[in-house]
Order: sequence, then C-alpha cells, then structure tokens
Amino acid sequence: MMKIKNIIGALILLSSMICCESKKDEFELEKTILTQILPTLVDSICVDSRLVEPPPPFGESVFDNTGHYVRTDSTKATDEQKVRFVKWKRSKDEAKKDTSKVFIAFNPLIKKGFHPYSNRCLLKEYPISDFSLKGKDTVKSFVLDFDKIRLNNKFKLKSISEFPNTDNHNYLLFERNYNFVFSGIFTFSRIQFDKQRKKGVLEASFDYCGKCGSGYNVYIVNVNGLWVIERLEETWVS
Repeated sequence: MMKIKNIIGALILLSSMICCESKKDEFELEKTILTQILPTLVDSICVDSRLVEPPPPFGESVFDNTGHYVRTDSTKATDEQKVRFVKWKRSKDEAKKDTSKVFIAFNPLIKKGFHPYSNRCLLKEYPISDFSLKGKDTVKSFVLDFDKIRLNNKFKLKSISEFPNTDNHNYLLFERNYNFVFSGIFTFSRIQFDKQRKKGVLEASFDYCGKCGSGYNVYIVNVNGLWVIERLEETWVS
C-alpha cells in the first residue's frame, strides 16, 4: 500500500512539474515574440503627442442658410487667436527639433485579451491557450522585462508604476507635470496563437491625451523563424 501511495505521489509531482514547465515555456515563447515585434509595434501605433496636438481655432465659422457649417474664414481671426496659433506653431517646430527621449507609460504585467463572447470568430482561429487561461486558473499573466528591448527612434517605455498613483484613473497622468517628455499610455495583451503556432493575434492600444487614442488587433506571423507584424486592424478610436 505504501508503495502505491509513493507512486501516486510521484505521478502527481511529475504532472505538476510538467504543467509548470508548460506554462513557463508558453510565457517564454510569448516573451521572445514580443521582444521581436515590440519596436515595430511602438512605431506603428505610438506617437509624439506634441506633434498631433490640433491647431487652436483660427478665424470665424461660416454657416449656410440651413445652419450647417461650411468653412472657417481665417481672415476674421482675432488677435488672441493669432497669438495662440503662433505659440502652437512654435511649440510644434520645437518638438520636431527636440532630440529628447519621448517616454511612454507602460504596464509590464501582460494579461489576456479578447472577450470570448464578443470575439467568437477571432477565437475560432486563435483559440485561448487551454492550460494557462482556463477557468479560475490564476496563471493568466506574466511580467515582460522590457528594459532589454531596444526601441527605434526617440521612444522609450517607462513602467506605469514609476508615475504618480492615480487610483486606476490613468487620464490623470496627463494632468501632471514631468521633467521629461511624456507622450501617452501604451498597452497590449498576451498573444493568442492558431493551432499550428505559426500565426497569432494580440490587442494593443495607445492613449495620447487622456481622451484621444485608438486600439488595434495586431496580427503576427512567423516568417522563416522570425515573428513579424502582418497587419493592424483598428478596433476603436476616440
């Protein structure tokens, strides 16, 4: 009897070790892929918010007989509007010349995305990983060591934990003053793969003013051993 109990115990331990190793392997694959695609993804959806700030009103609105807007008559711009426009133009020119790093807030805890009821067609092609995202299993996220990922251009990721606490009201981050250039909040989800593990999809978004931003489905594919972004599908904009 004791021998049988020992065998059963050994089998349970082995099963647990295999399961943990599988989860580890799953996360390591995703970390490798995200390391490969992250520079391109940042360049594709993140912006220097100083360069996309719209110009201030300049002129007087003109309407037709039905009250519909037709155009803006810039010849009727007020002195105050002219001053504000000059400041806006100067600020944009300075931003273009600025070589400082542009910091993006980012939460390195990568979680699952895609609600299973609102994305049935997507989940059919890219099913959620059974062992790591099933039921009440708590192993649903991992921490990405993003400091080792070299981005292109002027962008640099900064952990959102290093920003002032906002009690999850992230729009408040845009109301603070910083001693660096802060451009927005970048997020993305874990990857969902097809059954052959040759294609995948993840969710990503960028918020650059607290009220303006956009979200995407990011489709990736393995090309000769290297993962690349195949296409972006815009899912929302504000």
